[in-house]
Amino acid sequence: MSVRELPLQARYQLAELLDRQDPGGRDWSALASSLGLQDRLLPTEQEEPDALQLSRLDGLLDAWATETGATVRDLHGQLVKLGRTDAVETLLSLALLFQYIN
Repeated sequence: MSVRELPLQARYQLAELLDRQDPGGRDWSALASSLGLQDRLLPTEQEEPDALQLSRLDGLLDAWATETGATVRDLHGQLVKLGRTDAVETLLSLALLFQYIN
């Protein structure tokens, strides 16, 4: 299942967790660096807010999925690597499990 196909509720709750600055630096910006998308850390002059984009994390996930075809399984692995068990639990509880394991 593509990251872009995550249910809206899952994207919203992940954004709630990862958009907030984490004292240990394990927020959306650390995920961006881990994914090799450091260019997403600074907005460009041409970048305009997308009415459908929920957050910085949401934009990051959308870009990652578009550029690489990232799956929910890939996202799970990245969140585990970051040590964000709260986000992992949220992802597993809200993603359609049968699509996640395929």
